[in-house]
Amino acid sequence: MANTVVQVEDVLNYLGIDYADNMVTANVTRAISTADAYIKGAVGADYPAEDPRAKELALIFIADLYDNRGMLEKSSTNVRRLVDDFLLQLRLELRRGSNDF
Repeated sequence: MANTVVQVEDVLNYLGIDYADNMVTANVTRAISTADAYIKGAVGADYPAEDPRAKELALIFIADLYDNRGMLEKSSTNVRRLVDDFLLQLRLELRRGSNDF
């Protein structure tokens, strides 16, 4: 995942995870891809991935996804908003015929 806003190691450090087995790495990798797609949908496909604000946004987003995975029925307001945003972005992108991620 060399062309994403953050790398697996960045996320593991941010989450305070010292040891990552295959399951943790897979969950983090999926969250990175989701964060990247979310930022592209919210900002644009050419968002500045090297900008520290984009990196921090991605880390915050990934931490929320990682910490609340599988708990949608008990999800935080932030997670519920993220889910609603995902749905809206996907609908809008389908309407305009764009899948630029």
